[in-house]
Amino acid sequence: MDKEQILRRIEELMVEKGVSKYQLKEHAEISSTIYQWKKNAARDKDRVPSLRTIEKICDYFDVSLSYFFAFTKEEQRSVNEREIADRLRLLSDEQVMLVKELLMQFKDK
Repeated sequence: MDKEQILRRIEELMVEKGVSKYQLKEHAEISSTIYQWKKNAARDKDRVPSLRTIEKICDYFDVSLSYFFAFTKEEQRSVNEREIADRLRLLSDEQVMLVKELLMQFKDK
């Protein structure tokens, strides 16, 4: 895993969700090392956030690991589409029809 890419992705999610570093640290229950990644960049240059830390961040942002590791907008869109399709399969026929009606409203606009 490339540290810079992972830290950049965390920052992207913070912007996407409107969350500060402090809020992330406090609510995702992650170590202060991640919280201070820019400040300690030289000292911790080879340290990569653990998978457990990334899972906590994903849980806090309510995103999947697949979405976290989707580094381009196209990959993120593809992950979102797959996750929506997976959730649709769990819905009742009536719920699917309601979702379809909602989607048709977007098409008409």
